[in-house]
Amino acid sequence: ILQARMVARKYLDVVKMFLTMEKGSKSFSSITNTCRVLKADEGKVSVEFEVDDRMANHFGTLHGGCSATMVDAITTGALMATPRGIAGESIDLHMTYLAAAKLGDTVQLDAEVIRVGKSITFTKAALYRKPDMSLIATGLHTKAFPAHA
Repeated sequence: ILQARMVARKYLDVVKMFLTMEKGSKSFSSITNTCRVLKADEGKVSVEFEVDDRMANHFGTLHGGCSATMVDAITTGALMATPRGIAGESIDLHMTYLAAAKLGDTVQLDAEVIRVGKSITFTKAALYRKPDMSLIATGLHTKAFPAHA
């Protein structure tokens, strides 16, 4: 049990470090700084964030592009939380939007590595609106490990 806790703590630290890489950045991906890590384990990460003005479209709801950015970042964090510990390069990101999250809503994003191969990996994510945990979007993210990386 102690060893399992140490491994979980290691992955939690890796994910927190990964998410703070954008700290102070002015780029669009700085929105990941708003995420609070709920848990991290090998190949799995759960975070939550509040929808703020930077994330909203002109309807006052979470922008689809922002959802996709969050899925990209958090599934990459889940990939970093594996023994391989390499981010890889995105080759496909597929999103399905099911419902809206409004300004001020809290969103939970659960990401998981499905399969890690020699040159390609598959991840998935789900976004839920709290407190009722309504599913608002899902994402599938495929990443490659090119020989030059």
